[in-house]
Amino acid sequence: MRRPEREMGEADSLRLLRESLWVTLSTVNARAESPLGLASPYAVPISLVEYEGKFYFHSARQGHKIDNLKRDKRVCITCVGYAEPDEKALSVAYESVTVFATAEEVTSREKKIRVLDALCKRFAPSQHPERQIEAMVGVTGIWELQILGSSGKQRKFE
Repeated sequence: MRRPEREMGEADSLRLLRESLWVTLSTVNARAESPLGLASPYAVPISLVEYEGKFYFHSARQGHKIDNLKRDKRVCITCVGYAEPDEKALSVAYESVTVFATAEEVTSREKKIRVLDALCKRFAPSQHPERQIEAMVGVTGIWELQILGSSGKQRKFE
């Protein structure tokens, strides 16, 4: 890292990932008709949940993102915890993390149900969606991240 004094430790980086309501998932493009062509970056916002020490996201079972993941499991996830102008310093106070990982589709019905339940508890804690989860499990993809490394960075107000 060019500015080591701004580096966040692994625990803070994972905390930021855990607390973020949405993150950006970048994949390797598998579609030639995309404006940038094959093997170009493709990024979409997603919601993550941590379950039993691993991070997961849900998706449709088909689509551009899924085509990409089936061709190349390497992903990069970025999130920003906060970013606020620091006018006096002509800069920005922020914290962000970039995670390098591979994504594996979860095929176990039981595990998919548990992860969907964890997602619902995180994003809709007042609801009791057992019936909806049962209806969604067959049409929803669940992907598990195998984190290979991360880089967290922050700049505080001066």
